[in-house]
Amino acid sequence: MKAKLISGSVAAAGMVATLGACGGGASAGESSALASAQGAGRGHREAFVYDSFERPGGYTQADYDRKWTMTFGPGEMAVEDTRRFADGEFSVSAVPFRTSADLSVFDHIKYFAASTRSFDVPRRGSITFKADIDVRTPGTEPGRVIHGTYGPPGSYPNGAPYAASTYEGQQAAATLHMIDFTTGQLFDWFVSGRRAFTLIERLPSSLTGSPIPAGRDQMYTQIIDEIPITPGPHQVAITLTRGDGKLSVQYRLDGRKVSQVSDVGVPLDVQGVRFTGTYPSLGRGEKLVDRLDSVAIGHGLFSLLDAFPFQHPEAPELSVSIPTSQRIFGQGAAAKFGKFTVEIDSLPAGD
Repeated sequence: MKAKLISGSVAAAGMVATLGACGGGASAGESSALASAQGAGRGHREAFVYDSFERPGGYTQADYDRKWTMTFGPGEMAVEDTRRFADGEFSVSAVPFRTSADLSVFDHIKYFAASTRSFDVPRRGSITFKADIDVRTPGTEPGRVIHGTYGPPGSYPNGAPYAASTYEGQQAAATLHMIDFTTGQLFDWFVSGRRAFTLIERLPSSLTGSPIPAGRDQMYTQIIDEIPITPGPHQVAITLTRGDGKLSVQYRLDGRKVSQVSDVGVPLDVQGVRFTGTYPSLGRGEKLVDRLDSVAIGHGLFSLLDAFPFQHPEAPELSVSIPTSQRIFGQGAAAKFGKFTVEIDSLPAGD
């Protein structure tokens, strides 16, 4: 069965409108739980729980819908809605995956929800998103080789053969995202049953609908580090820091630094820094220090089996068509998400 798809540019443009309308900062309800500290001339800290999946009288789907939006559609939830709330956790599962799409990035999204409000990135300082994730990914096979053929979407098997090995987390994972749909810049954690990886990417403007152009020379998707993890819950965190003309991102697992990237917007291979090699970029990118001004939280269930740049029209020679049998092969993901927290540290100019 294939998921019903919507136009990428229309879907993402709707996301931009939704997040832009919500604006930054905390709501009145969130502000009551806001912890802040301010030293004389030394800056300001805000730390609050965006969603704890708890409420007096019981947390419901209506509570969730006020906090999160599924602009890209229900994904696997259209086949079977498995979303549940209990004991301060949100659980969602698709075991096995039953939706697929040989089109752009739409096979990746098995379930995705973004926060209904965005959060300002300090001109000087940092913003951190944290979440607790516990996930099982039955049916995954580390190193599994995915086969397809070069050609436009739906053209398999009429083309030269393609084959690539994949990480466990590419086959099925639960995810935390820090997203700016205006620039298309994303920072992601992919967590699977026994492995995890950090990812950085800039989506093309043809997908996001952004007025800021991002094409072959600016878009990239790169897995930074891939690491083993123990089964059970883990806290993942993403921190974006800006100051002194620089924009960097750091990824932590259970409080331990796993990855750090400087010059956000410039691909890792262009910077000449170490990464997994998945995927090489096509262009030089561009620094986004003066353009990335707000971010939203995302979470979901994902796979990432396609060849970059995911059938983008500016790189037809690299387009790969992958059949359903190679996209879904019995793997799936069952995840529990704990509270999502936001920390914002703002420094005064020149500090």
